[in-house]
Amino acid sequence: MRILIPIFWILLGIFYWFCKENCCGDQAISDSASVVSEIKKVAPIESRTMQKLTPISFKCSDDVPSTDAKWAQFRDSLLTNLKTDSKLEIRGLYAGDETSNGSENLGLARAKNVLKLFDNLGSDKVKIVGDRKGDKCLKEELNNLITFRYLKNTIKIKEVGDRTLIYFPFNSTNRLVDTEVENYLNEVAKRVVASGERVRLTGHTDSIDSEAFNMNLGELRATFVSDYLIRKGVNPNKIMIRSKGERDPIGDNATEDGRAKNRRTELQILKN
Repeated sequence: MRILIPIFWILLGIFYWFCKENCCGDQAISDSASVVSEIKKVAPIESRTMQKLTPISFKCSDDVPSTDAKWAQFRDSLLTNLKTDSKLEIRGLYAGDETSNGSENLGLARAKNVLKLFDNLGSDKVKIVGDRKGDKCLKEELNNLITFRYLKNTIKIKEVGDRTLIYFPFNSTNRLVDTEVENYLNEVAKRVVASGERVRLTGHTDSIDSEAFNMNLGELRATFVSDYLIRKGVNPNKIMIRSKGERDPIGDNATEDGRAKNRRTELQILKN
């Protein structure tokens, strides 16, 4: 009997080992695989938060751009999508605590140097802008100091800075609506209906006729655009109308070309 007792414990140990390997082993492997899977799920999210806005970076208080391996593809994509009726805006940004070596602001200098990275991009197809971004130059923002966007640039519609110029024929208030302008205003209406932003419309004229006549004409032009936006669902309370008549020309009223530039309604989308 004494000999059987050790044999019994040996057999019991072998049976326990066998059960652990065959019954629980798969579960242990499954648990391990689950942990690895969860790590793989988390990693891409972390990498996306670290992703650069553009493949261009700067050092603080420096206007010389540094590009990474993705720059050529990024640049070619910008040029491929640049339509004949558009301009490419290159906006350089700077912080309040940065210093510039030149007379112009650092953002403008950065944008000009980025322009040099493009081949055969004519001055008629690009707009350079410098703008301030925050008070401090932050390490995590050094890849976010250049932005790009396409500006509408046709005979009837031009996007300039924070506003859009919509042009009118001579002495007219309602000879405006065609496919191009309608499509643009439809996009504006869709955006402000969704966002709740406000729209400011300012009517302008050339200097032909009296100042009082032109002030009224400018208001009628702004009202015409406003009426179209309202028909497309924009809340009238979100639209502000004013006229400057002939008082704020952007062209020379002594020439036909200059007068044509002055006959316009300026549209601005304002944040709430």
